[in-house]
Formats: sequence, structure tokens, C-alpha cells
Amino acid sequence: MAAVPLPSRNLGLLLACQAVTTLGLMVLVPIMPLYVATLSGVDAVGAARWSSLALAAPAVGTLCFAPAVGRWCNRFGYRPMLLASLAVFIASMLQMALSPGVYGFMLGRLLQGFSTIGVVLTAFIGHASAETSRGRALGLQESAIACGCLAGPVLGGVMLDYWSLEPLLTTTAVATGIAGLLLWSQVSEPAKTPPAADAPPFAGLRSVLDDAELRNWMLAACLAQAAAFALVNVFALYVAVRFPATEAIASKTGLLHALGWLAAMLAAPLWGHLNDRGAPRRHFILAALGCALSIGLLTVVNAMWLVAFLRIVQGACYAALAQSMLLACSRQLPASAYGHLTGLSRSFMVLGQLLGPLLVMLLMPTLAPANLLWAVAALFLATGLLACGGRHAALASRMKS
Repeated sequence: MAAVPLPSRNLGLLLACQAVTTLGLMVLVPIMPLYVATLSGVDAVGAARWSSLALAAPAVGTLCFAPAVGRWCNRFGYRPMLLASLAVFIASMLQMALSPGVYGFMLGRLLQGFSTIGVVLTAFIGHASAETSRGRALGLQESAIACGCLAGPVLGGVMLDYWSLEPLLTTTAVATGIAGLLLWSQVSEPAKTPPAADAPPFAGLRSVLDDAELRNWMLAACLAQAAAFALVNVFALYVAVRFPATEAIASKTGLLHALGWLAAMLAAPLWGHLNDRGAPRRHFILAALGCALSIGLLTVVNAMWLVAFLRIVQGACYAALAQSMLLACSRQLPASAYGHLTGLSRSFMVLGQLLGPLLVMLLMPTLAPANLLWAVAALFLATGLLACGGRHAALASRMKS
């Protein structure tokens, strides 16, 4: 049974919810050390340690719960899981907004990860989209994510400098609650798709480990996220060393990051359209190579406008990776496994978010910032090679059968 396509209005509500929740997830990321230093119970020495723990806390919750949440979507329904996830996310935002101390704030950060809101939204949008338009829907979702990633840090920095961050966190919780009420009243549960009679049951991680193509896709997703988060750690250092005489270097670094997210927001729907019409694997490989090339070229350019251009190219290419991976995997599995697959893939991606900064931390004592960019480019290159290897594994499997 094919999935019943989402009406445009319902898809729009889900995308708006994605943008608002992503804004809430990203609003604190670039200013975390500054905000944590304002909380009670934190001294100047402990601010760096607490901010690192606060940045990692959501990833830990998502890594633990994402596979189970994807499976629960298939079992209990996408609509109930979305509403439960939104409730936990709202509680996390209010906990952070109303907590004057660091321990209450950390509890809110953990709850943010436990909500796994991104997993549920991705599973809902993908499962309820028709096969012929799933690429477009996933592309629009990537655009909504990029919009939240672009707006969140900008609003967070302005609010912290000129007023207070608590009203923004509270407003995000309220906006999410309004989105939840609209979703409850407007979005219906997508029709359940029973597994095909001749399709083997999807056994989660065991199926991924036993299938060379799926295994390569999950590893590629992990390395892509590792590369992206390693770049976040390295880029500010690179700009400071490459352009030491530049004034307002922090603002310019933030603007360069924003250009990358703006490019991702604009390019994501185009990649989704191309994926519906062609092979998502090919687009994934091209985009991974584009990311590797643009990052590698950063090591040889000496003009700020060239750095901006390469960040735009990298952002536009990066927008293709997650959606192409999800679409390629969904096409080789029954629709009944989509939620479980989404949860597993998000766990691998979150693992990459943890591994990328760890790799930078290990290499930083021995490599200059520009040379660290080569390590980031190598991760993107390995991502593309894994996707190529998955194609060969799929061909070998078909020949055997």
C-alpha cells in the first residue's frame, strides 16, 4: 500500500514546526559559553567545562532514544509520537528559560535530546509522503532545518547582547505549543503500511550490520556529520589565523557561517527535486565531493570574499547529504520500516556529531588550523567513497540473487 501524500497545508505545518524547533535547538550553540557563565553556580574556571557538557547533552539523549522512537512511530503511530515529542521539547525549553542555576539548565538540555523531535518529524514527513514526491518533501525539510540554523544563532546573539535570552526561549516554547495544537487539529495519522509478504522483516541495527549497502549508508551519514561538526570547531580558528589583521573577526566568522546555512536553505529543495527525478546516490556522491573540494580550497585562498564563496558552495552541497541518504535507504526497505530506519540513521548522525569535535581535539596539538581543514575534507571524501562502495555492494547482491 502506497503512502497517502500529505496535503500541502499539513506539510507546511510540519515544516514550520521543524523550523521553530530547530531554532530552539540552535539558539544557544554559538553563545553557549557566554550564557552558561551567567548562570548561578558557575565560576570563570567552570564555564568552559559546563558549556562543553551542555553542548553534548542533547546529543547523548538523541543517541540513546532515537532508534527506539523510530520503532515506536511504526508501532504506536506517528501522530501520538509527534505530540509526545513536542510536549517533551516544550518542557525542555521552559526548563532552560526558567532555571537560574546550571543544574536546572543542564536538565533542560538533556530533555531537549530526549524529545528526539527531529527524528519524529523526519519519520512523519517521509512516511506520509508519496514515493514520487518524498525527495521534494525531504528537501523542503532540509530547507526548514537550515532556516532554523540560520535564524537561531543570530537571534540568540542579539538577545544575549541587548536584552535577555529567557524571553526567546519562552517564546520558542509557546510557538512550539501553538504548532502542536495546529498539528493536533489538522494533521491526521498516515495510513499504516503493512510489510510486503515477500519482504524480510527489518530488524533494526542487525539488518543494517548484515546489509553491506545499508551499513555503508549509515557510516557515510556518520562521517558527514563528523565532518560538519569538525568544521564548526576548526573554522573560527582558521579565519583568525588566516586573516589576523581583520577587524570584528567574530562577527565576520558568524556571517560566513550564516552564508553557508543560507545556501543550504535555498539549495535543499532543488536537491529534493533532483532526487525525485534521478538517483539520490549520485547526488550524494557529487555533494560529498563538492564539500571536500570546497573545504580543501579554503587552505589556499587568501581573500575573504573567496572564503565566503567557498562556504556558500559547501553549504549548498551539504544540503543534499542527509536527504539523499534517507531517500536512498527508504527505497530499498518496506514503508513499514521507515520510522525505525529514520531513528537508526539519526543515531549514526549524532554519533558523528560527537566524533567530529573529538577528532579535532586529538589533532589540534599537532596540526595548524589550515591543516585541520584537510582532515575535514578527508572526512567528506570518505563519505562519498562509502556511498560508492554501497553501490558496488548493491550490484554484487543483485548478481548473487
